[in-house]
Amino acid sequence: MSYERQKHQSSPPPAYGEEAPGGMENELYIDGTLYVDGVPISQSEQQKQLARQKQLQQNQCKKFLLLIRKFWATQQTERIDRKKHKNRYVRTTIRELLVYLVFLTVLSIVVYGMVSANMLTLTQALQSVFVDPQLTDESNNKTGPSFEDLDSMEDFWQYMSEVAAPGFFTEQWYNEKNISDYGYILHENRLLGAVQMRQKKVRNNSCLVADDFKEEIKFCYNSYAPIYEDKVTFGPCENLEPESCPHEAFKYTPSMSWFGLSTTGQVSIYDQGGYIKTFNSTQDQFTKDIEELKDGLWITRGTRAVLVDFTVYNANLNLFCQVELIFEFPAVGGLITSSIFRAVKLIRYVHTFDYFVLGCEILFILFIIYYTIEEILEIRNLRIIYFKSIMNCLDIVIILLAYVCIAFNVYRQVQVDSLLDTLLENQIGKYNDFTFLCYWQYQFNIIISITIFLAWIKVFKYISFNKTMTQLSETLAKCARDISGFAIMFFIIFFAYAQLGYLTFGIQVESFRAFQYSVYTLFLIILGIFDFQSLQQAHRVLGPLFFLTYVFFVFFVLLNMFLAIINDTYVEVKKELRNKKNEFELSDFVKRGYAKMRERLTVKRDRIADIRKALALADLNRDKRLEFDEWRIEMKSRGYAEEEIESIFAKYDFNGDRVLDENEQRALSNDLLRQNDAILREIDELNMSKNNIAIDDGNDDKDDKRKASTVSTKRLQPHEVSIEEYNDLSKRLDSMEASVGFVLNKIDNVASKLDTYEKTKVNTEKNTKTNRSLDAKHITTDRTENDSFGDPIHSINNFNFDSNQSTI
Repeated sequence: MSYERQKHQSSPPPAYGEEAPGGMENELYIDGTLYVDGVPISQSEQQKQLARQKQLQQNQCKKFLLLIRKFWATQQTERIDRKKHKNRYVRTTIRELLVYLVFLTVLSIVVYGMVSANMLTLTQALQSVFVDPQLTDESNNKTGPSFEDLDSMEDFWQYMSEVAAPGFFTEQWYNEKNISDYGYILHENRLLGAVQMRQKKVRNNSCLVADDFKEEIKFCYNSYAPIYEDKVTFGPCENLEPESCPHEAFKYTPSMSWFGLSTTGQVSIYDQGGYIKTFNSTQDQFTKDIEELKDGLWITRGTRAVLVDFTVYNANLNLFCQVELIFEFPAVGGLITSSIFRAVKLIRYVHTFDYFVLGCEILFILFIIYYTIEEILEIRNLRIIYFKSIMNCLDIVIILLAYVCIAFNVYRQVQVDSLLDTLLENQIGKYNDFTFLCYWQYQFNIIISITIFLAWIKVFKYISFNKTMTQLSETLAKCARDISGFAIMFFIIFFAYAQLGYLTFGIQVESFRAFQYSVYTLFLIILGIFDFQSLQQAHRVLGPLFFLTYVFFVFFVLLNMFLAIINDTYVEVKKELRNKKNEFELSDFVKRGYAKMRERLTVKRDRIADIRKALALADLNRDKRLEFDEWRIEMKSRGYAEEEIESIFAKYDFNGDRVLDENEQRALSNDLLRQNDAILREIDELNMSKNNIAIDDGNDDKDDKRKASTVSTKRLQPHEVSIEEYNDLSKRLDSMEASVGFVLNKIDNVASKLDTYEKTKVNTEKNTKTNRSLDAKHITTDRTENDSFGDPIHSINNFNFDSNQSTI
C-alpha cells in the first residue's frame, strides 16, 4: 500500500468500542419484536442479552460488596489462620493497627481539646485568694489560722470580713486608686452574678436525750439529715410566716432548680435550698450584710453547714470556675472547712483550634460508627466465642463509653446554649447557678479520660504477634490461679489488721478514724508511707506491736510471696518464648515490601523504555508524522493491548486528526522522561531506606555476636556455669547415654547371632562330610548367582553411566 493510499485510509475504531455490551442504540419494540437499528432481534438473543446485562449488574454488586467487606476486614471477620495465611494475617493486622492509631490520634485531640493546663493555674489563683490567706490574731496582732485551720464560729465571721470581702470585690489597684470596672476577682476573673451563702440547720429535739440527762439538757440537735432539717423562720422573723418576713436570710427558701445537686462535705451530704443570703457587688455592702447576720445570730446551735457559692469566668482563657466554700459545724462542736473548685470549658468553640477539635469530634463519631459495624460483624461471625476474648469485651466497653460521651456532649452543648443566656441576665443581686453545668462537665471529663485510657490498653490487641509484647499477658495468664489463691490468704490477714487498727486506734489516730481510712493507711504502709509516732502515742505497747507484726507478715512475707509467684512465672514464660519464633518480624515485612515495590518500579521503568523505543521506531517513513496505523503496528508487535494503544495515542492527539505531529510526539517523549526520572528517584529512595535497614540489622548482628562472644568467654571461666546450662547439659548427656546404650545392645545382639551361626556351621560340616561334593557344587552355584552384582568387573560391564541416568 502506498503512502498516499495509507494516508487517506480511515483509522480503525477504538478497540473498546467494538464489542461493548449495552452499546446498542435505536432500540424499538414493534408487535413484541425488538428492532435495533432496524434489524429484528429474536427472543433467544433478547434473553441472552438480558442475561448478560443481569450478570454484569450482579458482578458490579459483588465488586461493591467485596469492597465493603475489605473496608471492614479484620482478623475475626475473615477468620484468618495465622499459620496457613501468614502474609494475609500480617497485612490485615497492620491495616487494623494503622486505622486504630488514626482513631487514637483523633480521640486524643478531642480529649485534650476539652482540658487545658490553665485550669490548674486558675484554680491555684482562686485558692490563693480564698484558701491560703491567714487571719489576724486580734489579741497579739499576729497571723492566725488559714481557711483550712478554722475551728470556731468566731473564726468564720472573721474570715468572711477579712478574707472573703476583699477577695470577692477587688476595688483598688496596688497604688490604692479605685479601679474603673467592678466585679472582678484578681482583676481578670469576672464574677458572674451575686455571691450566695446558704445555711443548713436541724431543728431542736431532733435526737433523743438519755433519761438520766433529760432534766438537765433541754436542747438536742442531731447531725444533719433531710428529715431533721429545720425550715422555720428564726431571728428577727421568729413566729412569722415566711411571706411576712422581710429578711431573706432568716426564712427558709426551697430549691427552685430542676437540676439541683447535693454537696458532699467532710461530715455529711447537703441538698439544695436553705436559709439563703445573696450579696451585692460592693465590698462595703458585703461587710455590712455580714455584720447584720452576725448581730442577728444567724448561726445558731442548730446550724450544721454554711455553704458559699460563686462562679467566675476568665475571658482570657475561656474558662469557667465554679467555687464552693464549705463550713461545717458538726454535732460535736467546732468548725470543719473544705472547698470545691471546678474549672471547666463550657463554651467550646471560640478559637481556630476549637473548630479543628470540632472536626476531630465529627471524625470521632464516624470512627465509632465504623467500629460499631465492625463489632456487629464479628459478633455475627463468632457468636458466643466472641465474648470469650478480653480484648473483644474491651472493644464493647470502649464503644459504649464513646456513645455515652457523644450523647452527653450533644446534651451539654444544647444545655449551655439554652441556659447560658438565662444565667447571664444582668440582674443585680441575683445568683447564677452554674453548679449543674460545671459538675456534669467535670464528670464528662472523667468519663472521656477513662475511655482514652482503655483505648490505649487496646493497642496490645494489635501487637500480640510479637513474642516480646506477649510476655505481660502470658505471665498474668499463667499465674492467675496462683495469684487468686494468694489473694484470699493476703486479704484475710490484711482486713484482719485493718479492723484491728480501726477498733484500737480509731479514737486517737486520724488515719484510722474509719474502716475505709484504715484500709488506705495500711496500703500506704506497704508503700513505705506511715506515721509511727502517732501509733506509739496512741498506745505505747499495742502501737509498736501492731506496726512491727504488720510489716513482718504483710511486707516481708506476703508481699515477697507475691513477687516470687510473678517472678517464677515470668522466668518460665521467658524460657518458653526464648525458643519460640516470632510469628512476624517487621524487618522481614519491610524487606518483602521493598522487593515488591522495587519490582513494580522496575517493570514500570522497562515499560517506559519500551514505549520510548516504540516512539522512535514507529515512524517508518521518517516524515516526522506518526500515524495511528504506524503506532498501532509497532505497539502491537511489542505485545500491548488495543485499549492501551488507543488510550496512549488519544491522550496526546490534541487535535484529533489521528496523527501525532512533532509537538505532540515531543509532549509524549517529555512525559515519558519525567515519569522515568520519577521512578529513578523512587528507586534511589528505596535503596537508601534499604541501606538504613541493612545498617540497623548489621548493628544488631554485631551486638548479638558481641553478646554471644561475651557469654562464651564467661562460660569458659571456671565455676561460672548457670543452673539452666547445667540442666541442659545433663539432659543432653542422658540422651547421649541412652543412644549409646541402644547401639551397644544392638552390637551385642549381632555378636550373639554370629556366634550362634558359627556353631551351627561347624556342626553342619561335621554331619554332612559325605555330601561335601554336592554341597560344594550348590555353594559354588549360589555364590555365582549372588556375587554377580558384587563383582566389580560385572558391575562395570553391566552398568552404563551418563549424566542423567544409569541403565542395566
